[in-house]
Amino acid sequence: MTDTHAALLDALIQRIESRGLNLPTLPDVALQVRTIAESQDSTAQDLVGAIARDPAIATRLVQIANSPLYRGLSKITSLPQIVSRLGMRTISQLVVSISIQQSFRARTPLIAQRMRKHWEFSIQVAALSQMLARRQRHLDPDQALLAGLTHAIGALPVYAIAEELPKLLHHPELLDQIATELQPRLGGQILRAWDFPDPLVQVVLECQNVRRAHDGPADYVDVVIVAILQARSGQDSDEDRWSGVVAAEKLGVDTGASPLADEMDEILRAMLD
Repeated sequence: MTDTHAALLDALIQRIESRGLNLPTLPDVALQVRTIAESQDSTAQDLVGAIARDPAIATRLVQIANSPLYRGLSKITSLPQIVSRLGMRTISQLVVSISIQQSFRARTPLIAQRMRKHWEFSIQVAALSQMLARRQRHLDPDQALLAGLTHAIGALPVYAIAEELPKLLHHPELLDQIATELQPRLGGQILRAWDFPDPLVQVVLECQNVRRAHDGPADYVDVVIVAILQARSGQDSDEDRWSGVVAAEKLGVDTGASPLADEMDEILRAMLD
């Protein structure tokens, strides 16, 4: 760690400790949708009514429902069709993820660019996590999707706070390194504050440990570890990145296969536009 890195890291941590994270609360629509999806007495119409109160989220759901993640034989054009095709739990996870994206806003072009890049990568990891979980009978693909979307959520407050520290804005690559270092700790705080389930908190805390090993079948941390490595497959040329990755062995993943670029581009457009 260089002196500059250490100084900026200390400045950021001091700012967090003195002012707190100022965690955004999940929008009412996200909380309502989660409650409806978890209630055995709820109906599809209850869910449609809650989503319809937020046109921006409703529009984004239509886009996502027509993406390669969920595309069917016919195009979806209405909320009832979305509920019928995706189900209440899937929609609940998607609404929460959309709300998370909307909860962190940037004021400067550099931070806006960093946040968008961060969210693009998280979407890739989420899509790959869902695909991986679909091959495991004991894992929920929708839970895996949300795990992928939130695996690095702790980096977002780092970028937000960096707007108050001009020296960090002058070292964008160093800012990325610091965000990566702090994201497990801060991400755990965020998900606990939002009352997310323990398996998702564990993903945030452990997904950077690509050599992680444990007894028993593959879990969501394994899924996200492999998804991260797959998402990075076109970003580096490290042929040994899969060496010693127990998660890939547990999931039975073909480490030589690459994600379909066209499908991933469509997913990114649906989630980001």
